[in-house]
Amino acid sequence: MFGRRTTLGAGGGDLAARVAALEEAVQDNRALNVRLAELTDVVTELLLPVAARDEQKLEELLEKYRGDFS
Repeated sequence: MFGRRTTLGAGGGDLAARVAALEEAVQDNRALNVRLAELTDVVTELLLPVAARDEQKLEELLEKYRGDFS
């Protein structure tokens, strides 16, 4: 138990760098999850029958999605 504390204390700078890298990776993952959710909304709207589709909502989703790639 004490050996582990000593090891962490000795490599604390490396640990801080690893934690920072992991936090950045988590933020990237969250951004990807948001993009996936937005894309899922677009696909869901497109798969609805035309009579049940909200064309205005679909157009807004598509414009937002297209704007993100411009």
